[in-house]
Amino acid sequence: MPLAAAAAARGQTASLAGQSGNILIIICDQLSQRVLGCYGDKLSVTPNIDLLARSGVRFSNAYTNCPLCQPSRASFWTGRYPHETRIDSNFTTKTGPLIPSAMTTLGSIFQKAKYDTVHFGKQHDAGALRGFSLIASKEADLDSPKAWPVDYDSKEDVNTTANVIRFLQESHDAPFLAVASLNNPHNICGWVGENEGPHENIPLPEGSLLPPLPDNFEIKDLKNRPLPIQYLCCSHRRLRQAAQWNELNYRHYLAAYYHYISLVDTQVGQIMDALVSIPEAKNTLVVLMADHGDGMSSHRMVTKQVSFYEEMTRIPLIFSGAGLAGHSQLIREPMVSLLDLMPTLCDYAGLQAPADLPGRSLLPWIRDENPSGWPPYVVSEWQTEWGYTVSPGRMLRTSNFKYVRYLEGSGEELYDLENDPGEKLNLAGLGQNRKDIEKLREMLKEHTRITRDPFFGLGVKVDPRWRSHKLGYANHEGPSAPEAAWEAEGRKENN
Repeated sequence: MPLAAAAAARGQTASLAGQSGNILIIICDQLSQRVLGCYGDKLSVTPNIDLLARSGVRFSNAYTNCPLCQPSRASFWTGRYPHETRIDSNFTTKTGPLIPSAMTTLGSIFQKAKYDTVHFGKQHDAGALRGFSLIASKEADLDSPKAWPVDYDSKEDVNTTANVIRFLQESHDAPFLAVASLNNPHNICGWVGENEGPHENIPLPEGSLLPPLPDNFEIKDLKNRPLPIQYLCCSHRRLRQAAQWNELNYRHYLAAYYHYISLVDTQVGQIMDALVSIPEAKNTLVVLMADHGDGMSSHRMVTKQVSFYEEMTRIPLIFSGAGLAGHSQLIREPMVSLLDLMPTLCDYAGLQAPADLPGRSLLPWIRDENPSGWPPYVVSEWQTEWGYTVSPGRMLRTSNFKYVRYLEGSGEELYDLENDPGEKLNLAGLGQNRKDIEKLREMLKEHTRITRDPFFGLGVKVDPRWRSHKLGYANHEGPSAPEAAWEAEGRKENN
């Protein structure tokens, strides 16, 4: 279907009337909000996602509750913070702890309401997909001369997309809650982690140019950042590798990231074209989101790890369907997070979400009702990736400021995002804005009290080896903390 025709058809979906409408959730793993044309990116390679946004509404201040795959997914499928799900890492083995057995999940609510609940693709949920029929995707051969870099293109997404399309084209006797969980642009992790080296000699697709470095590429006040940020290069193999890169290497990284985004956008387009071709389209709400973002060469960061910078935590959140506030509307005012997903979808379907969920339904905003009493901040949590370095942190983001607290060294960050959107200057490290810092400190303390977050009582586990080299990422020598542990354990990286 031509894009224009698809846009018209897509604008006819879903009534938001609190009835048993269908829901299709599309998840793009590690997709930062910043790279989408519908959010203002000038290098955008996302015509299909942008088209979806033009037929619906998108939230500007949307954040993940943990910038790491498994904790984030366990969180939004349950509507609970990571400290509540007890899933705070990606685990060091293929099996690990699961969410509490008594914890309600989105899938279980809709399954009980006689929805056809089915999840396709990447899971990484620690049991939080309870209630869904799980259709995993194996790698499929990808015959495309345009695929680049060939060895690390996501072949799982081809299979996932085919399965989703097949499901949509079947006859449906019950309303459905379907999830298309796509891998890309997460494959950028393999591009770094497996392809050792600086990457400056990888050829670009014909007609492509290297993206420019972001304005916040350098950290000019590194000595004023918390210890986990000062020694970010010690936290993971990928960041250890990137510590030796030059500017050209980082630009190649961005080119690869945009490439994987282009691939996943193609999958989104294929899924949406399949949806608008079936009768159920007129009564289907589409949600497009990400579990977290990517470093995108900001602050010399690649992939994800430890930090709460905007590129890492600010994610796309798009709703498309009839009955929305308006086409191509950007909702700027509320601070929202992925904790709001469960109450929103339950509200849409007329189902009862647990009364004590920390999130709230976004439907009033989607209906342009401007609800009162909306929380003035969102919170994101960090504990560890695999347990080798444990440096708990919390981010509290208001409309103007971002306050970050790490337990290690009592490190703090404060950014005036209205005047410093690139987070170039840590005001906390300079002792500035004392009244703002005190206010935000108290807000975080009150938040931990209300949500029973044990943050301030958590422990820190950091081997002194990973805090000993001269300040500056390029001064890192030897393995990262996980690599040293893997070598001692006689095994390889697990993901």
